[in-house]
Amino acid sequence: MATANTKSTAVTNRDASPRVPSPAHLVRGPLFEAIGTVEVAVADDNGSVYRFARLRSSDRVSQITVFNDAITGGTAYDVGLYRTADDGGAAVDDDLFASAIDLSSAPSVASAGTEVMYEATAANIDKIEKRLWELVGLSADPQVDYDLALTGDTVGSAAGTISVRVRFTGGY
Repeated sequence: MATANTKSTAVTNRDASPRVPSPAHLVRGPLFEAIGTVEVAVADDNGSVYRFARLRSSDRVSQITVFNDAITGGTAYDVGLYRTADDGGAAVDDDLFASAIDLSSAPSVASAGTEVMYEATAANIDKIEKRLWELVGLSADPQVDYDLALTGDTVGSAAGTISVRVRFTGGY
């Protein structure tokens, strides 16, 4: 057994001689928040897409919280990224952050949303330093916008409200 003294990227950069500046998405970058609310209708079909916030490909997401009414039978919603309407609107990775989250019951306290950032394997905690373009497997930043969206795999049979709060650092 050995005693470790392991450093994160930011600490390694700070300890380097000469010092290496860490990018703002890792250290002391401004934290932004976007929120959005949509209504699920009784007639919505499985596969429906609900878009909540627009993010840049260079952003690093630090938290995604879902707030919802109880949506009867709404047992499988994915959280991921889509291209914007101007860019064709197609899925980039529809379950990048979470897969099959259950919205069939509401949190016991309205202000207590469900944190979903690390539910899916692709956004596992070892990816915490990655920007969106890196999370979706690109080799360079395409400098585009993405929509953060929920996809209703099993939408359910009742109407309800879903709100999403996403916190992120702006990529520069």
